Amino acid sequence: MNALFVINGIPSENRRAKEALRIAAGISPWGKVKATVCFTNGIGKMEDPEIHRYLTLLNETGSKLYTMEKDSNEFLEPINMSDLNELQKNAGTVLEF
Repeated sequence: MNALFVINGIPSENRRAKEALRIAAGISPWGKVKATVCFTNGIGKMEDPEIHRYLTLLNETGSKLYTMEKDSNEFLEPINMSDLNELQKNAGTVLEF
């Protein structure tokens, strides 16, 4: 099963967005659900060790991580709105935070 997490808040600034990232990272090791995460407004500051740990875990488990912002980050790939719409069509579940 594929789960797409669309995170509209910035995890370093928004508690709900950070919790969504934690949930995605928490389910990724199970192997039963493949998490894909898209940050529509970026992730913010990477100084937060929890955010870095969550991104590392998602990356290590093969999850795709996207951003619509120009975050310079080793984990995030750029994505545009049409590609995000395509991901939403093909996802088994879309969770928006």
